[in-house]
Amino acid sequence: MAAATRRHPHTAWDCPQAWRNCDGAPLALPAIPSMPDGGGHAHVGAREPMRDGVVHALVRDHFSAFAEQMQVGGRSLPRYVVAEFEAFLRCGVLACGFMRARCPGCGHDRLVAFSCKHRGVCSSCGGRRMSDTAARQCDRVLPVVPYRQWVLSLPWELRMPVARDTTLLNAVSRVFFEEVREWLRGAAGGIPGAVSEAAAVTYVQRFGGSLNLNPHLHMLVADGVFGCREDGSAPEFVATAAPTRDDLRAVIARVIERLQVIERRRVQRAASESCEVSDDGMEGLRRAAGGRGTFARVDDEGAHDDAAEERALAPLRMRSHGLVAEVDGFNLHAGVCVAGDDRAALERLCRYMARPAVASGRVTRLPDGNVAYRVKSPRSAGATHRVMTPMEFIARLSALIPPPRSPLVRHHGVLAPNSPWRVAVVPLPPVEEWSPCVVQPPAPPATSSDGVNTRRPQVEVKGDRAGRTPTPSSRIEWARLLWRVWGVDALKCPACGGRMKMIAALTERAGIVRVLEHLGVSTEVPRMRRSRDGP
Repeated sequence: MAAATRRHPHTAWDCPQAWRNCDGAPLALPAIPSMPDGGGHAHVGAREPMRDGVVHALVRDHFSAFAEQMQVGGRSLPRYVVAEFEAFLRCGVLACGFMRARCPGCGHDRLVAFSCKHRGVCSSCGGRRMSDTAARQCDRVLPVVPYRQWVLSLPWELRMPVARDTTLLNAVSRVFFEEVREWLRGAAGGIPGAVSEAAAVTYVQRFGGSLNLNPHLHMLVADGVFGCREDGSAPEFVATAAPTRDDLRAVIARVIERLQVIERRRVQRAASESCEVSDDGMEGLRRAAGGRGTFARVDDEGAHDDAAEERALAPLRMRSHGLVAEVDGFNLHAGVCVAGDDRAALERLCRYMARPAVASGRVTRLPDGNVAYRVKSPRSAGATHRVMTPMEFIARLSALIPPPRSPLVRHHGVLAPNSPWRVAVVPLPPVEEWSPCVVQPPAPPATSSDGVNTRRPQVEVKGDRAGRTPTPSSRIEWARLLWRVWGVDALKCPACGGRMKMIAALTERAGIVRVLEHLGVSTEVPRMRRSRDGP
């Protein structure tokens, strides 16, 4: 069997059901709980209907008709949206290519399918990206200091422009960080002979808890400032007290003032250039995804809309709790904080902020053909689900896909890529302590006693006091990440307990069909069902 060597793709990560033994039987591994965000595809030859089959079937059956309706209306979907759905349909399917792992001791083989690695529709790859981002942030980026989450929600009239214009989103993110940094500098006071600088990571979320388009910012900020000196000494961290509601209102007021100036300049520039706002064909979908839609109480018998009249007379009003302030539609929450020595809680918080938009475990198909998406908290009159037609469901998914060259994670202050102080504050790389097929917790990142790296210049790290060497790559291997999140060793041979190794990447159709037919696994490649194909 020839192994493809060109364009070596990455492997799927999300769950052990992605594996199959070479006798065609699914790999028997310990049962693991479902991911809290609903991610985790059953990456086998045919998808498991009980896992993400609802979303997969909806995309397969209705996306082509949805795209045709867009063309009839004079609009066409952008290429990145079409590519997202096409890749999702083939994600984790063995017939589309796979890696082959073999145990050198006993010769036992396993297959694992490729994943799409997109960041919009696929909750499986989104879950993998979430866990990888959180682990990398905690191991290699975030110093060992206290942190606080600042969440900025935008008013309705600003959500559509921010979702449409990446430049405006960049401006909002920059202004938000700079105003929080100014407050931190004032709360910490002056540091003699040093420049006070903040450390922050912004996670951009384009979605709300009910599959709605709601761009907002989650910013993880060190609860203090770093005193950075030019003499080459280690930055000194100065903690600050928790903000009050008056402090949050002051931050919002300054953000609003600066954004108003930016908006006036944008209007003047547009008027002077006499140009219209370019329409990428997504504006109608964004407005539909940003609308409130229909909510109902859903049970085994279907959707119940007993209190529609009551909800019409009493619109939904969300109450704010904790350390939160609201000014002119801007909402700022800063009540979640993590102690400096609680890295496990910090990683869980990073996962929450980097979570994917779609939770496939919340999607159900109703008896009447409509789609129900379970909301995180019950709405007015006890509504538990957002109810929509399959076309509306596809439209909302399309609007939530982030456009290309729009980063969802941004680093600020001493953690910015061009900061001269980044190398001095980030933790040392984690050491290599995860031995194959040994059930033990992963090693914590090796850091100095004060939580910062005292090395100002970039120097080679040869090891710690115990003689352990740092992990050479910044990307966490998918098998190591699977162990870190679920405690499952996917490369452990079930026959002899040895360590399996990847030996081949099958991407050519002839080789894929030959192997899968030998195992009795389906070789059919999923395809979009066209409207003229019929039911």
